Amino acid sequence: MTRRAIWIPLIALLALAGLAVVAHRPLLRATGQALVVDDPRERADAIVVVAGSTPSREAAAAGLFREGWAPWVLVSRQFVPSRTQRLIDMGVRRLDFQGESVAALEKYGVPRHAIITLDQPVEITETELRAVVAAARDRGWQRVILVTSALHARRVQLIWRRESGGLEGRLAAVGDECPAGDAWWRRRRCSEAVLHEYLGLLALYLHISSLMR
Repeated sequence: MTRRAIWIPLIALLALAGLAVVAHRPLLRATGQALVVDDPRERADAIVVVAGSTPSREAAAAGLFREGWAPWVLVSRQFVPSRTQRLIDMGVRRLDFQGESVAALEKYGVPRHAIITLDQPVEITETELRAVVAAARDRGWQRVILVTSALHARRVQLIWRRESGGLEGRLAAVGDECPAGDAWWRRRRCSEAVLHEYLGLLALYLHISSLMR
């Protein structure tokens, strides 16, 4: 093999490596941004705080309430693990997850009479949104605003489309400590969150999401 023949693949390999270095940030940024859904605001019958990321979701929901986008804020009852329940029973922890969410909403200016709490404990987003749909049907609601974290929004949208039976759900994405487009891959917790969401989407498509509890 001639010297030129040796150098050609080496130069090509170096070029590809350089391209990967230059392009990896935009690709990773796009990977995070693909999870984000933030619909234009429309007046709704209620604002739903999708469980997780207290108090950022409650702060966003309260802001939408104060701006007049809906007259009610709905909070599901998240399943409480036995260890957390023991702490509550001992008085070490004062409130369960739902109680903390309600307290945060009141702190941010939502009156207690405008907060609807669901009784049935839920473990995963699918069962939570089914409970929300049932509550909305019972009350004759036509549209709700679903407040969730930015990285969780795409999965919430997919589940809602499957479970809602035509009831309209508008996504309100909340930024938190893991911004979707700003170097999320540099923080382990944020990388795990992105991976979890993509695995969750895959599980939904494969109809095995109940295994990801």
